[in-house]
Amino acid sequence: MTDFNVVKYHNYEDYLRSFAIVQDYRYLPCHRTVRTVTKLGYRDNGNVYNEEQFLMARKQVEALLHPSVVLHAYYSPYLKGDDAALVALAEREAPNVQQEISTIIFLEVHQKSGFAISGYIDFESSLRNFRLDGPNAVNWPAIFQARKLLRPQPSDVVFYDWRSRKIFANDNDNYTTVAHAEHGLLFIHKGDHKLIPVTNRRTPFYSNVKRTMIKSELYGFMILYDHTVRKKT
Repeated sequence: MTDFNVVKYHNYEDYLRSFAIVQDYRYLPCHRTVRTVTKLGYRDNGNVYNEEQFLMARKQVEALLHPSVVLHAYYSPYLKGDDAALVALAEREAPNVQQEISTIIFLEVHQKSGFAISGYIDFESSLRNFRLDGPNAVNWPAIFQARKLLRPQPSDVVFYDWRSRKIFANDNDNYTTVAHAEHGLLFIHKGDHKLIPVTNRRTPFYSNVKRTMIKSELYGFMILYDHTVRKKT
């Protein structure tokens, strides 16, 4: 969730001072001690950012308040080669950024340990996170140049570690994740509230998504789930 309160403060020192109370200056020896106590989180009025988190939060808010600087940041022009998976993602970048479609990427990666990790990646959210320099951002120019490989990570909408048997499910700006007893894993698109199934089983909601399996030299197999976003009228 974006924290718009951080824009009220000119710098990190101003932010820390906002947590101070009269008793701090009465019982603590100096202003530096007050700031140290605040940094360590000894406060009852909410979590306190460290300096890196504060600067990141300000950067994200400023990008939202002044979106013109990032509206036309596309990374598919970096595409090199003709790998089928990268070509398919490049074709889908613009309509995802413009929110005409919403693409979920399913990927399974086998590691040196012999175990795999797999996950469902919200393409638009991942692109936006890189533009805003957010946490765990995927370097999309490097992905399209094939200098780096796309990998599922625990911050994706769904991530599964086959070695530890741990599963992570994360709602984001675009999707709510649902484990349905009858229809399996579903995503609810927050824009038009449509249910997006990601299994092979036929469901009443299957018409909400187009499923494309792509054979790739770089990724083996990648599955793309494309949902056409219905605009409000």
